[in-house]
Amino acid sequence: MSVADDAALIASGEVTLSRDGIWLTAMLRPAGELAGRAIERFVDDVVALAQRANIVVVNLVAASVPTPAALAKALRRPGAMLSGPNQALLLVGADARLLRELRRIGGDIATVPVPT
Repeated sequence: MSVADDAALIASGEVTLSRDGIWLTAMLRPAGELAGRAIERFVDDVVALAQRANIVVVNLVAASVPTPAALAKALRRPGAMLSGPNQALLLVGADARLLRELRRIGGDIATVPVPT
């Protein structure tokens, strides 16, 4: 079994009450290599959260992405799902190659650099 088939995933969530109702923020932190089937399984998890959460934060600091074009393309669906008012898909720690692919394909995915 390769690392790509064995990528670990850490998830957490936070509920915030506001005058407009309840906001759910979910965070995913994949660890290991995101490639091939690991991307498919990971994006399935992101889609499942996008159906329930207002904001999904994906922290890529512990992940390696050998095929940034494949991940960028796969993230288009959850990005579109979270493109409405009061919603967002936010990537933390995307490297320059992944950022380039995200810009190339377009879509509604916000990014922030790794805090230093």
